[in-house]
Amino acid sequence: MTQHMNHPRRATAVVASGMVLVLLGTAAQATTQYETLVLKANSPHVVYGGGTAVKVHRTRLEGYFEGKEGNTAALAALKNDVQACMKSLADSGVKLNPPSVWPDHVTIVREEQYATATRRITYTSGATHAVDMRDCSLLSRPYAKALLASGKGVCQIDLVAKKADGECGPGGHADARPVASAPPRPPADMMKRLAANPAFAAAMPQMLKAAAMAPARGAQHTVAGVHCRRWTQPIDDKGTKSTLCYAIGGSFLPLHAVDKDGFGGLLLESTTPEGFQLKAVDARLDTEVGGAVFAPYLHSGFAINADRSVP
Repeated sequence: MTQHMNHPRRATAVVASGMVLVLLGTAAQATTQYETLVLKANSPHVVYGGGTAVKVHRTRLEGYFEGKEGNTAALAALKNDVQACMKSLADSGVKLNPPSVWPDHVTIVREEQYATATRRITYTSGATHAVDMRDCSLLSRPYAKALLASGKGVCQIDLVAKKADGECGPGGHADARPVASAPPRPPADMMKRLAANPAFAAAMPQMLKAAAMAPARGAQHTVAGVHCRRWTQPIDDKGTKSTLCYAIGGSFLPLHAVDKDGFGGLLLESTTPEGFQLKAVDARLDTEVGGAVFAPYLHSGFAINADRSVP
């Protein structure tokens, strides 16, 4: 991303004959403070270090919300919103504060996963830029959350508000047991035989639709130095598809792995129409982290299930 924030030039508004002419072209294109907060933050296993070493597969992905028309169109829409705001407040006497820097992306996201055979925690952070209609400045509310999951249940963690709800025990699900795999989908010939049985006839349309929505296995690829297999996943009945690449390799099958035949199983790349475009910038299989990364809610100040705080 480009960095030229040393001497930002502020956009200005010129009012003449009751009309407002907004000179936003002088604003620089650069990484905003909100994007920097998300992209430059230390990884969770650094922030929440400590505890007994645990072997994990881990990934760090970065991306943005592309939308139907792409990020360029989203940025153009954001600039138009600022223009509209300044016109609406031109005669109000309010001191306007239009942006001196435009973000690289209107919406960005960062995701980091740590998985063992029995538990997985996903950290997600991001920021979305919008117009503050009070003074036409850009505002953002960066968020940071985590989701711990295993056979014991789920713990939802708000890392900004320092709250955790659900199955949030002191061990970070270290004692979780393996989760049984889902039963395989019935093959096409079996579904045809079931269709001949009146007892199953009523359910056949839904079953056939589910079969048509099954992901198609594709070729191998390499992302951040780790091999992955691409899968094409239909997401609606209009032919819209997503492409996802899941890690293969490693010495164990992580919880909720998708590409079970190849182990790994963590998402390394995702291209989804009108959705988040994500790509791993760091990925490691069979690496060690401190076990505390699975229980960030044990740090000082966190309220667990809204009725107690860890000292």
